[in-house]
Formats: sequence, C-alpha cells, structure tokens
Amino acid sequence: MPILIQKMLQLILNKKILATSLLLASSFIFANDIGDITEHKGSGGITREGDTIITALGLGVEQLDKIETANGRLKMTFVDDTVLRLTEHTEVILTSYYYDPNKKSNSKMAMNFVSGTARFATGRLGLVPRENIILTTPTATIAVRGTDFTTSVDELGRSLVILLPESECTIDGDCSPSGEITVTNIGGTVTLTEAYAATMVSSLDKIPTEPVRLDNINLNMIDNMFIVNPPKEIKQAVEESSAASSDTATSILDFTELDTDYLAKDYLAKDEFEFTELDMDLLDVDFLQDVLVAIETIDVLRRGSRAAQGTEEFSGTALGFDKETQYNSIIDQGMGQLWFYREVNAVISVRVPIGSNTTLESTNEDKKAVITVGDGSSVIIIINQSG
Repeated sequence: MPILIQKMLQLILNKKILATSLLLASSFIFANDIGDITEHKGSGGITREGDTIITALGLGVEQLDKIETANGRLKMTFVDDTVLRLTEHTEVILTSYYYDPNKKSNSKMAMNFVSGTARFATGRLGLVPRENIILTTPTATIAVRGTDFTTSVDELGRSLVILLPESECTIDGDCSPSGEITVTNIGGTVTLTEAYAATMVSSLDKIPTEPVRLDNINLNMIDNMFIVNPPKEIKQAVEESSAASSDTATSILDFTELDTDYLAKDYLAKDEFEFTELDMDLLDVDFLQDVLVAIETIDVLRRGSRAAQGTEEFSGTALGFDKETQYNSIIDQGMGQLWFYREVNAVISVRVPIGSNTTLESTNEDKKAVITVGDGSSVIIIINQSG
C-alpha cells in the first residue's frame, strides 16, 4: 500500500479515536445522574418530569428530582461524596447540582427540605465548594462549613436544625462539632458551633431561636419524633423567644384614645386599601389570550432584607389587579412575601420574599409582561406561553 494512503488512513483512525474519547469524557462529566441510592429500606418514590419512579437500591438520582419516603428510609450518595439520609415520610427536592471539573468554584449544589427529617453531610472530596451549597427549608436558609447536620420540618414549615458531632460523643458527653452552620431568614441569623447545638425557626420573618445544646441524645434518636415532640431545651428556647418578643412590644395599657391622631391618616386614600386574595375577580381577565401550553418556571425562595413599603417594592404591574398584565399582585406581610397570581385558562402563581431582587418575565407570543422586584438582578423567573 502506498505510504501516502497509509498516512491518510492512520489520520482518519486517529480522529475517530479522539472523537470517541471526547464523547466518553463528555458523558462522564455531564451525566444525568448526580448520585444514586446507596441504602434503601421500605417504600418511597421519585417524581421526575411528571412521572413517578419507585425508589430502589442503586437507582440514580437527577437534578430537579422530588424524593419522598413513605414507610421507608434511604441514603443517597452524590458524586462529590455528599451524603443525604431521609427518614420516613420525608420530602426533599434536589433543586440543582452542577460540577465543573475545570473550575471548582463554578460547581454548585442546592436542595430544598420540604418536610420530615433529613440528615446532610458535605462531601469529603471537596468537589463542590461549601460556600456554593444552598440548603433551604420553608422558613430558613442553611449555610454549611464542613458540616454534618440534621433538620426536621413540620407541616407548618417550622424547622428544627441540629449540628451533629464529628463522631459519637464519649460517655462523659465530650465530642467535637463537625463544623459550623448558619441558619438565616428575613428575621436574622444564628450560628451553630457546638455538637448537638440546635435552633428552631418558627416562620420566615421571625429570627431563629438562640442556639441551645441538646443533652442526653445520640444520632439514633434523631427522627420525626422531634416534629411532634421537640426536645425540652428547644421548647424552652421557643418560650423564651416568644416572651422576649412580648416584652419588647408596647402594652395596650400604654395608650389611650387621646394619644391617637385620627386626622393624621387619610383613610379614603386609594393606596391605603389593602388588596388581598378575597379581592381577586377571576372573571375579569382576557380570555382571548392564548392558553398556556408549556410553562418553564424556576421557583426560588431567596431571603429578603427589608419589610414591604408599598408598590415601590415592585414595578411592571399594578398593586391589586392590573388589566394590562392580567396579574393580581398581593403583599402578604404575614408570610413576608409578594404574590403574583394570574388565571386565564391556566394558572401562574409565583411567590417571592419581600425585599428580594427578582425578575418575573412571562411571554405570550407578541405580548410580554415583565415584573421587577427590587433591582431584579438576583433571581430570574421565566414563563413561556404558546398557544
């Protein structure tokens, strides 16, 4: 065979080998599975793209999976060696997981603990920087620093967070914490630095209780019983927190009718009337707009830093019902949230924390509505509509 032909064939063969190698490497780095179930007992299920998958040993887990245990328990191990354990009747959403092998600082992980009791231990491999791990409950955000901790969430969203030890304590109670964690919401932040230190978060806008050390417990005792019967130290901390709030509040006996200036407030001003869910008129919408067929949403709760002052918190739609955008906009002071609700032949319902920097963009072919909360730079929610 002529030498030139031999070289050409060898060149083609080398290109095929290179292409195959790149394909295999790409599949390894960007594989759908971000971990798998390494321990399994009882029953559970994964909701993925609208389908329900029965959990089993060795089953892979993916980003955006909603994982629920029924009468069962399971352990998940992720590619960076992070471990997540779920007890019975627990629900967790794997919000996001991204690993960049070329630049570790780009790697990220986020989970939402919805209900039940879960134990989280950061990976020993250090593939995902701990500052890029975002863990949330309905009432708080948890930041980890080389940590093993557990959280229990009840049906009202109240969250009990406990920092666990590096190893089981001695008979004298001596043990080292696995690191430290901060628990944050609109009300404020507390930091747990001791083994078995705990805090309770009652609502999104109420500061977590001061840390307390739980005595006479071990790792095997932490389960859903803490939801129905919290440790006595936590009960006392909650009572003290409530008492402190009452002490700082001004007593009604400090006021008389003579202290009230009834002329200082214009009760007939339009802006003073509160718009609530009861004021929404679902018939006052444009039914000629195209029906929602596909919706792509990212539902992200981000901690706010200030209370609502009025409509200056958002722009792009009116407070109350806006005929142009078809949105009902409600300021929910109790939950510390802004609620944007729209119902034509389908429903858009988005809640974001007051004080967050969020952009909500919905498009319907040639018609677009853009609502901006704060400066809109931190969170972007996109809803695409087509008919």
